[in-house]
Amino acid sequence: MSLQVDYAGLDVQREAKESAEYLSETNQRSRHQKAFSLLLTKKNSLIFLVFLPSMVAAVYFFLIASGQYISETRMIVRTIGVSEQFDVSETREGRSIIGGDSLTQDSYIVANYLKSPQVARTLDKQINLRDFFSKDSIDPLSRLSSTASFEELYEKWLKHVDTYVDGPSGIIIFTVRAFSPDDAATISSAALVAAGGMIDKISEKAKKDLVTRSEHDVLAALEEYRKALDDLRDYQNKTGVLDPISSAKMASSIISKLIEEKLALTITLKSLEAAKADDTAKGRQLRRSIQAIDDQIDIRQNSIAGKGTSNETQLSNSLTEFSRLETRRIVTQALYEATVRNLDTAKSAALKRTTFMAVFSSSELPEKSEYPDRFSEWIIFTAGLFTLWATATLIWMSIEDHRI
Repeated sequence: MSLQVDYAGLDVQREAKESAEYLSETNQRSRHQKAFSLLLTKKNSLIFLVFLPSMVAAVYFFLIASGQYISETRMIVRTIGVSEQFDVSETREGRSIIGGDSLTQDSYIVANYLKSPQVARTLDKQINLRDFFSKDSIDPLSRLSSTASFEELYEKWLKHVDTYVDGPSGIIIFTVRAFSPDDAATISSAALVAAGGMIDKISEKAKKDLVTRSEHDVLAALEEYRKALDDLRDYQNKTGVLDPISSAKMASSIISKLIEEKLALTITLKSLEAAKADDTAKGRQLRRSIQAIDDQIDIRQNSIAGKGTSNETQLSNSLTEFSRLETRRIVTQALYEATVRNLDTAKSAALKRTTFMAVFSSSELPEKSEYPDRFSEWIIFTAGLFTLWATATLIWMSIEDHRI
């Protein structure tokens, strides 16, 4: 019995089996490619990638999409009681009570507030804003979820409101889009009330701050004035001199009278000397009077000039310090009086100035849905799909050409 194995026969059988499997896979892949190529013909791809999505979009835009109504309001922010002067170049010198350099800036503040999270939060508390965007009558793609967060509500608010400020005139155009005419008018009115409240709040705070600053300046100036008075009084009590200048003038006047009196006595004495009678009792009396007058003149001159004495109340020593204290008193008094006048002016201005929002074109109930523009948006959507399909087709044809 032979144990030799026919390896050549086994190899032939294995190669035959592998060839059969490869042919089977090739045929299967060929069938898939054929089916895929039948599906991706130009006609079929145009139907599946353009016509069908376009039909779905047409059903949505014309039958499902909820109409949105636009409410438009035109207004302007004005401040009365502010001096507004205009030159030939229409340059405005009036200042805004809210804090800007121009009254037009108030319009930008209001426009910015109408698109801020604060107004959305305020309206949600006052009129339950999210209910206007989450009604069941609104189509699912446009409807806001009833459990939406505030951030989602604010994002929705930004999509449905718009503000525009005309720079030269300061006119604000405020538009609101809602899913019914009544909703658009209601939201617009509530937003304007909130904006008016914001203006009143800022205006009152600005006026209060103006008066408060003026009152603080008055108190600070009064404190400085009182301190100057106290320092001057303390110095007067310490030296015993109320007014060195007046004292110096009085001393000078006394010295002048003493000099006049000395001159008269000297003349009389010279007359006696000429008559050889100066050694008489009268002559000796005249000499004593003249010497006493000289002593008084020296005392008063030293008091003014500060020579030959250690007296702390010398006018010459106290005049400089007194002048400094008196000058400080005068300056602080003038500053205090100026701040009092400024406070009166600030109070008067605060009472006269008022910032308000004047609406000259109020929002009315819209009669026709202006958004979405169904036909235009459907045409744009279809044209976009067709453009994408055409581009993809050209790229695919270019790839096929390179394969060949």
